[in-house]
Amino acid sequence: MDFYSAALLLIGVSTIGSLIRVVIGPTIWDRLLGIGLSASKITLGVIIIGLSISESYIFDLALLFSVLGFLVTVLLARFVERRGVV
Repeated sequence: MDFYSAALLLIGVSTIGSLIRVVIGPTIWDRLLGIGLSASKITLGVIIIGLSISESYIFDLALLFSVLGFLVTVLLARFVERRGVV
């Protein structure tokens, strides 16, 4: 097992933990935190995949995932703060 495979395995396991927080989080803020953390970990996983296969277009996908994760977190927080009105 090389470094990239081990890193992806550890990130995958910790992402599962974050997604569990999204499902069973007692408050909506725990769920929002889990969504943001999962998006960051998925972005990191995509970057590691890009490094392992040496393709530059993968980094564009990582940038797309990070922007989408940020937008989802901000929009959901705004939705919750305004009690359903975006």
